[in-house]
Amino acid sequence: MASITIYSEERLRGTKKTYSGKVEDVPSGENTCHSIKVDSGEFLVYSNNNYEGTSIRLPRGIYPDPGHIRNLHCGCNTNWNDQVRSLRPINQDGITLFDKDDFCGSEQVVTSNNPNIEMDNCCSIMVRGGWWKVFPYGDYNGEYEFCGRELVLGPGNYRMPIYAPTNGTISVGSVQKLECPY
Repeated sequence: MASITIYSEERLRGTKKTYSGKVEDVPSGENTCHSIKVDSGEFLVYSNNNYEGTSIRLPRGIYPDPGHIRNLHCGCNTNWNDQVRSLRPINQDGITLFDKDDFCGSEQVVTSNNPNIEMDNCCSIMVRGGWWKVFPYGDYNGEYEFCGRELVLGPGNYRMPIYAPTNGTISVGSVQKLECPY
């Protein structure tokens, strides 16, 4: 199980609070963050409640001060305020679809083939473990206009404005796990 400890002072000192799952709203008094230790797994931490604001992806390790934390931000928004207001572990064997840019907002985690996703406004995707074919329609149908085919994604972080510059989002109707294509 994933585990993260947030410290109120640098170098893993001060008040500490350990979490192992999703927290949509870290309580006041527990959200000041000047150092972090990720004991296991990988986490996304956010500067605002409800998985909003600046997102920072933290793999297993020690982050002794705010500078080390800031250097790992996922998105374009680098306004880190030294507070963890919400956090969630990242599934290590699947594909995670986000309805907002920079891996924010609601998430939909998929760990096996799914013929019926129904996400009309996917803005960012995180792949951990495996290769995935993404289709705009259910039952593994359709192709995306911007590439003329389905979308194949391997491990990494993807921002849909790069792939769909017109409106910055794509519709996801189904996803299929693939064997490594290489």
